[in-house]
Amino acid sequence: MFKNLFKSKEQKITHQWFQYLFALFIVLIPWQVRWIFYDLRLDGQIWEYGRLSLYASFIVLIIAAVLFAYSHKKELHFSKNKLLYLVFIYSIIIPFFSSAPLVSFYWLALVYAAVLFAYLARFLQKKFVLNAILLSGLIQGLVALQQFFNQQIFANKWLGLAEHLPETLGTSVVLVDGERILRAYGALPHPNILGGFLFVAIFVGIYLLLKFYKELEDSKWSKKFIRQNLFRFLFISVSLIITTYGLLASFSRSALLGLAVAMVSVLLINIFQNKWSVVKVILKYFVVLLVIFYSFNWIIPGAWQARWTISNRLEAQSIDQRVDTFEQLKLDGPKEILFGQGLGMNTYDTWQQNPNQTIYNIQPIHDIFLLALAEIGLIGIIILIALLRLVLRAADKVDVLSTSLLLGLIVIGIFDHYLWTSWTGWLLVTFGLVNLYKQRK
Repeated sequence: MFKNLFKSKEQKITHQWFQYLFALFIVLIPWQVRWIFYDLRLDGQIWEYGRLSLYASFIVLIIAAVLFAYSHKKELHFSKNKLLYLVFIYSIIIPFFSSAPLVSFYWLALVYAAVLFAYLARFLQKKFVLNAILLSGLIQGLVALQQFFNQQIFANKWLGLAEHLPETLGTSVVLVDGERILRAYGALPHPNILGGFLFVAIFVGIYLLLKFYKELEDSKWSKKFIRQNLFRFLFISVSLIITTYGLLASFSRSALLGLAVAMVSVLLINIFQNKWSVVKVILKYFVVLLVIFYSFNWIIPGAWQARWTISNRLEAQSIDQRVDTFEQLKLDGPKEILFGQGLGMNTYDTWQQNPNQTIYNIQPIHDIFLLALAEIGLIGIIILIALLRLVLRAADKVDVLSTSLLLGLIVIGIFDHYLWTSWTGWLLVTFGLVNLYKQRK
């Protein structure tokens, strides 16, 4: 009996450490600290999507998973769904037919790691996971503002930061009256990815704010409740303000559009359902967003207007590049139509068709749905749809906020590729899916 009690306490402590490591993992997601253990070059040129890396966040996730496995032995079991086994076998076999099998296996490993993240998140309190994401967003928002106001990013290998200066060609900037304004990167490889990450953090903050007001109403606006939860309210409010400023400093059009679509979706659904307490909170955030936007525009007049001006040279170039990438959907014969080019292989396949191009300048298709079709083919798309059906069938109640979050991610995915082509992107997608529905207890 004593032995069993000790074992129980040991497992409880292990579970606590699992929680701490999982929170640390979420905070580390944006930080690109990595060990590049394989670097596939094409004609001596660096091929970014052929750089195989071991991320610090990935290591933390694996350690957290080991601790989880020890503390939750009874919850672990093999699924009885035969489809999952068939998908697993198929996913292991298909990379061998890729032009660079090792690269495809690497991206497959990242996909499975993202699935592991979603699986582990289900065993933690939702509020715990959401607070960790909001904290991570707050940190990235602060880093983004520091970069934007200083107009420089210094390299730091221990933090996974690359140097970015506005005068350097290749740096993401906004052109305002001939002046190059540096877009904030945060700790991420591109401002657009920062924008997507902060979009998710903002939505998480709104969810927590709505929950706070609901509990406040239930307590009948008790002074005791306000006093006990004052720090919580300040944390959510300050985080929302900072992350919104950070998103604007990234100058990510897709992230801002995704946020707008998602928020309008939440607003309209709740108006239709007569949930006016939710509507009030959403409208308050819209007011805050407008104030932040105009204050940001006051600091650097015309910066965001330039992002929406097609006549602006850089923005016209950006649009042209996106249009050009749609030509990369050309699938060579029945094999690629059915099975695709291989995970992570779209840029490689494009380069093979025209090896005179500089591989650095070749971008994946800026639409994750077309990109998925190109890389995994029709069979892969059918498998993805089947897996999504499993997620939907496991649900018992639609969560409006989470559904709107996923809608925002879909909007982002229509205009950019990083939700499919980056470690951070896959984690954002799986987070959106795992929170799409309230799971059965």
